Amino acid sequence: MKKSKLLFALFLSVVSFASVAQKQLELTSAKNGKVKTFVIGKTIRFKAFDDTDFEKGKIQNITATSITFYLPNEDEGSTIKEIPLSDLHALQKSTTIHSVTKAVGAFFILGGAYTMASSSALAGEDGSTGTYLGLGAGMVALGVVPYLFKPKIYILGVTHTAAIK
Repeated sequence: MKKSKLLFALFLSVVSFASVAQKQLELTSAKNGKVKTFVIGKTIRFKAFDDTDFEKGKIQNITATSITFYLPNEDEGSTIKEIPLSDLHALQKSTTIHSVTKAVGAFFILGGAYTMASSSALAGEDGSTGTYLGLGAGMVALGVVPYLFKPKIYILGVTHTAAIK
């Protein structure tokens, strides 16, 4: 009885380790040696050598030689794209701060636009709308600021080296 429990525990630990141990893409900085890790399920923007623009994709699978992306914004053709690691030119990943500030900025843009559009309804006794127009313009300007900062770009072969672990 004890042997079967021990074997079952060993089998369970091997299965759980195998399910957690998935492949990941590691980018090592050529400058300072810092490592940035990308795992299956992360959404990133990538550019292959033959592309001119970045494409947004979610990492579906990582093999020893290639990465498979799911492209949610692809209207025509296949939404799955497999790129060999040797053809991958650059990666761009937004941090959590980028995502949060862009979401907050969108609310400021909408609130500022609404304030400017309804400034005549909000005008005081004298009919002046300058205060509300200025307040709305300031809110729009504040909301646009997060969109001016671009996420870091990892250029493979120039600033970073890629390895699949």
